[in-house]
Amino acid sequence: MRRSARLFACVFAAFVVFFFASSTPPPVGLNAPLSTFSAGRALEDIAVLGAAPHPVGSERIAKVRAYLFSRMGRMGLHPRTQTAESLITRKISGETYVSGASVTNLLGVLPGRDHAAPALALMAHYDSVPGSPGAADDSAGAASALEILRAIAAHGQPDRDVILILTDGEELGLLGAQAFFGEDPLASHIGFVINLEARGGGGRAAMFQTGAGNGADIALFASHARTPDTTSLLPFVYRYLPNDTDFTLSLAKGIPGYNLAFIGRQFDYHSPSSAVAALDKGAVQHMGSEALGPALALAFAPALPPRAPDQVFGDILGVALIHYAPAWGWLVVALCGVIIFLAARRARISAGSVGLGVLAGVAIAGLDGLILWIAQTTGGWTGWLEIRPILARFPVFEAALALVSLASILGVAAVAGRDGRGPGAWIGLLVTGLVVAVVAQAAAPLAAFVIAWPVLAASGCAIVTLAGTTKDRPAWVIYGVIAVVALAWVANLLHFAVEGLDAGPIAALFAWLAAMILWPLAAPSPEGERGSTVRAFVPTLICLIAGLGFLVWMRVTPPWSARYPREVAPEIVAIDGKVWRASLPPLDAWTRGFLGSGPLSTLSDIPGQPTLIARPNPGVTIPPASVVLTPSPGGGAVVNVTFDAAARAVALDVKATTRLAAIRLNGRPALQNVPSGTLTHIRWRVVAGAPLNVTLIGAKPGAVNIRYALSEAGWPGGAAPIPPLPADHMAWGDPPPTTIIVGALTGPL
Repeated sequence: MRRSARLFACVFAAFVVFFFASSTPPPVGLNAPLSTFSAGRALEDIAVLGAAPHPVGSERIAKVRAYLFSRMGRMGLHPRTQTAESLITRKISGETYVSGASVTNLLGVLPGRDHAAPALALMAHYDSVPGSPGAADDSAGAASALEILRAIAAHGQPDRDVILILTDGEELGLLGAQAFFGEDPLASHIGFVINLEARGGGGRAAMFQTGAGNGADIALFASHARTPDTTSLLPFVYRYLPNDTDFTLSLAKGIPGYNLAFIGRQFDYHSPSSAVAALDKGAVQHMGSEALGPALALAFAPALPPRAPDQVFGDILGVALIHYAPAWGWLVVALCGVIIFLAARRARISAGSVGLGVLAGVAIAGLDGLILWIAQTTGGWTGWLEIRPILARFPVFEAALALVSLASILGVAAVAGRDGRGPGAWIGLLVTGLVVAVVAQAAAPLAAFVIAWPVLAASGCAIVTLAGTTKDRPAWVIYGVIAVVALAWVANLLHFAVEGLDAGPIAALFAWLAAMILWPLAAPSPEGERGSTVRAFVPTLICLIAGLGFLVWMRVTPPWSARYPREVAPEIVAIDGKVWRASLPPLDAWTRGFLGSGPLSTLSDIPGQPTLIARPNPGVTIPPASVVLTPSPGGGAVVNVTFDAAARAVALDVKATTRLAAIRLNGRPALQNVPSGTLTHIRWRVVAGAPLNVTLIGAKPGAVNIRYALSEAGWPGGAAPIPPLPADHMAWGDPPPTTIIVGALTGPL
């Protein structure tokens, strides 16, 4: 069991390194030098911005805007507003969404010595989702941008203008950025953008997206970011995700830049719990500090970085950022191959033992992935709201992933038995890594380092220890140092991947990488150790029982508390004249009390709303919404929506029996050539009660079917009041009381 003890010691040491490397720095106080970034100063702004929900069009956002305008004025930025009715069309999960509202951006300029030089822009959005104070997303970004700009000014007049862009309507679909980059003349003056975002409530800020031709940009970031947290895997993966930030629109205009965000504490993402008190102050400090260094370099540079071929890059636990041309990845892969070959020659292996190692690698990844996939699907953790019990106890979930992954490694090593104890099996594992690294380098050179770097580290461990056969103590000390650093790096990558992708089974990839490093400790020595074959499985069973025990415990016990409340959405819903009391599932004691008695139903066809559970609410009458479908004088049809003072938003789902030549919102083009039978989702946030007109132009005569949902603040007369929410419950979405009026319209085109 000595090797098992060493294995657990190595894993524990790697965890300690990972923990400190992934921790946020302490926030710098108010008395910090003016030339540095101070989270303490930024938090004074966050306390105001993130005090309450402030979605686009709300009374609260008008107060936030006035505060920011005043702050920018006191900083000498000569602020101005840009107000526009903005539309944006996006594809989400294969379906078309059109979002719109009247938005007001805030713009200010710190003048540089050369006004003709392309400017540096600091960008963040200042709106929140309707039900969240948004202390993190994106009050932290807006406040950090202000603090970074103040620190730049403290260094003297920059060489170029530095523009502050605080956008409105980002949460509804990048509406403010669409208006700025599409309509404001200041946009043409920008040569580089640093965008500050948040998806969660803490953690280190990652630079997760860059522009095309980022070679010189990465070199600058590597030189000036103090404790970088970034890899070229992030922009490579992000381009395939259905996610967007304001940075998406600056990239669409060909403007290079950096996009930074922290994504830890994701329970607080778009949640009522995203309050100032829950915000990780160290996350604000890390984001501001990481952005300030490159921002200073760009603001005071005689010229902005030129476009250069994209680089492979990755930080080593925040200590340094390694970067190189993608072609150099072949040298990394070749070096792995040479080291594996030399280790194999010196260790004297057989083809059979190598084959066993290859099978072991496949078995580890397959077994770990299968166990975690079963756990996630049977646990019901497969949707954004459904995974919130995980997010409330995310460190426990990560511990379960690590234990199950370790059990897979130990279990396969135990099954391999005496045949897997020699160096050949380890070499076989490394050969699988080498093959995958070659394939990755050929298919995705910007992301191949994720495989190649751990294989290189494991290969180094193999040759230092003669593939695990040496008894030289210094060799094993070197092995230990390499193994701890490599495992901590793999753990950090896993941590970010699981947080960012909400996919536990992805841990199988990292279990396979960890197995290449840990194999000589997972398998007993070639000379054998005392004890039965059954004893070899004891560490496996301990890890497996502990890991699955954590997962079962998370499944059967509620995590809710005042810090991590359960989400509910108490609403009155009127559907085609029938009134319901509704809320989010599941049916807990509070929800039962709110819904009252009667048959239980599921409401899943409400535009813009998640699936709700509901009971009829007889005796309450709600007049229909003012949504009218009329023929258009120029052909086609027009949907006229009139809003009263209580109206918050309207969602319309449109489907026509003929091709739609055009869809216009308030006269502005939104879509063209929509195929017949295609469902188009229109989402409009009400601002100051201004009406909405949707014009539908058919390519030829046909019919149109529209389903709408109008959200209003307030409670209809005669409806019983909402019971007080316990401390471990929170209202999700629009703040209650909320009434939703749902209806359908059909007419000719």
